Amino acid sequence: MSTSELNKFLLEIINRENIKTVLAVTQKDLSSLAEICVDSLHSLSILNLEYLDNDAVEPNDLCIVFDDMPISKTQIGLIKNTLAQKILVIQKNSNVDQKFIELGFTHSAEITAAKIYSYNLKTYNNKRGWNNSEGWANPENFEKYRW
Repeated sequence: MSTSELNKFLLEIINRENIKTVLAVTQKDLSSLAEICVDSLHSLSILNLEYLDNDAVEPNDLCIVFDDMPISKTQIGLIKNTLAQKILVIQKNSNVDQKFIELGFTHSAEITAAKIYSYNLKTYNNKRGWNNSEGWANPENFEKYRW
């Protein structure tokens, strides 16, 4: 995977989504990403998975899990619940990883030999028109009687 290609992709997402704080879960050197994002970001934090349970980690606008870190479903759930509402997971292998699909991720892009899965809490569960009082069996009795 080309570093410059990945950096361009990430910069595009950061600018489009108006991201100001990023948490990167990796052991890689992200200095090239930091250089191109210097005008867009307020902070870029790098975290190793062994410190993921630490209460000192603050929530961020975006969390990026790079391909050098094998991550479990529990760790992804922890990130979703406490650290970020938008998550990108970069995977090297070409197989669809079922654990990401099970957790509500979508396959959003492919860059060279990597697949990128994304999760955004705001677009994950869209509001449905039928899920309200007007679509129920007796809408005229809604909030009138205790059934």
